[in-house]
Amino acid sequence: TICRCLLEQIPTQVDTAFILNPKLTAAELLAAACDDLKISYPQGATIKVLTDCINAYLLEAHANDRRTVLIIDEAQNLSIEVLEQLRLLTNLETNQRKLLQIILLGQPELLVLLAKPELRQLSQRITARFHLNALNRDEISAYIKHRLVVAGAKGTFFTKPAIDRIYKISQGIPRIINLVCDRSLLGTYSEGELQVTPKIVAKAASEILGPETQASPNWRLIAIASIGSLVVLTGLLILMLTGESEAPIAQIQPTAQQETVATINQPMTAREDQFADATAYVAPAPQQSLEIAEPVRLQTFEETKPAPYGDQSSTNLTSLRLIRGHDIAGAALNDLLQLWGVDFTDPDSASCELAETIGLFCFSSIAGLNEMNDFDRPVVINLNNQWFTLIELDRGSASLKVDNTIHRVPVAELLDAWSGNFTLLWRAPPGYKAPISIGDRGPAVDWLVNRLQVINDRTGPTTPGYVFDGELEVQVKQFQLTTGLTPDGIAGVKTWIKINDADDIETPRLDGESL
Repeated sequence: TICRCLLEQIPTQVDTAFILNPKLTAAELLAAACDDLKISYPQGATIKVLTDCINAYLLEAHANDRRTVLIIDEAQNLSIEVLEQLRLLTNLETNQRKLLQIILLGQPELLVLLAKPELRQLSQRITARFHLNALNRDEISAYIKHRLVVAGAKGTFFTKPAIDRIYKISQGIPRIINLVCDRSLLGTYSEGELQVTPKIVAKAASEILGPETQASPNWRLIAIASIGSLVVLTGLLILMLTGESEAPIAQIQPTAQQETVATINQPMTAREDQFADATAYVAPAPQQSLEIAEPVRLQTFEETKPAPYGDQSSTNLTSLRLIRGHDIAGAALNDLLQLWGVDFTDPDSASCELAETIGLFCFSSIAGLNEMNDFDRPVVINLNNQWFTLIELDRGSASLKVDNTIHRVPVAELLDAWSGNFTLLWRAPPGYKAPISIGDRGPAVDWLVNRLQVINDRTGPTTPGYVFDGELEVQVKQFQLTTGLTPDGIAGVKTWIKINDADDIETPRLDGESL
């Protein structure tokens, strides 16, 4: 479903090769990519010939200002030989950027495969990892409601106890939720009832899943309940499946899992070229005049005293249907930049690429409200094909910024209109271009050493030219553990955001409470 959603949102300037069957040799995979991209090659071509053909195609596409993305499904079935060939494909580049972006979609076994020592070089090139987690109790309720609305249903068909039973049976796995709900609705109809009860759910589950009516708990043990994982190689333009970068944001959901820079620029809507790839190197953008304003201070929750969840009687909320957002993502991004004290003279031209020229990078992803709230940053979101900047969130309402106007809307309406895509800004360290790890050196490494010393109240050498070594990796892992991140020892977007938080760097916040 996610892959289909991504393909539907691919911008017109992006060409894709989609490999469904990964049980291929390296030569067969290259040939399949050539076939999808309509690249001519001689019969019986060797790996070198196929690679040369692909390289020539990519150079021509680059000259025509087109992007190329290779998507491989069921990637956990790829052989080590083929994965190594994919690593070599990521070497195809110009002085400005990578010519090919690669997305691997797979089951949790893909993470195990990439962890093999012989694939360490490949793993180090992965700039974004996203995991689809099992749904929690509240998300299941919203998920079922959404599916019913899409189907044209009106009213409440599932009682709260029934949803609790579905959660217990499915363990949050969407495929099982779909099957159980479908059979439960059929059972409710056949019994002449108007609402689904726990008893009907239990019977439906036994018919579908057999005597063992609970999803295997192993799902919760693997990759934090991942029901799938997505890995992006190189700086993917973030076709809003998520990421941060140069294509519209294609959104995907990152969790507190393996952390890396989001490189799939999630299309904030794949209809327009909104956000540039924030993780790949980009040539300097054309000079545009901008004004540096005083950072906007957002109210805190203590000041606003939000109403409890569901109590919206005195909050003066406005229906989302009555609010007009921006038609293009750039205008909403400009609203977001204003919160950082930056105001482009041409609001519609705001982009992640321009933001990078002043040290602000985009990070785009797909997540639930709680996870997005964990970033504690205002975000740009798409609601009903319009763009808004979300600046405040509580249990009953959300505040949306459009130009200089703030609208408070019910959270329930926001959830109904929101697919989970969001883009935030974060302040990058000096010289930052990509995640840093063992063996790296440069201004970003020096900055990392200095910040960790300050955070940990330590003193040590601050001489420029520090090499990212094993000792620094241990410090990074310790910091990641204390801040709720997966301790992979790689300083990527999520790690830098947490460092900025710990370092009290002045930053606009997403005023919100735990939902």
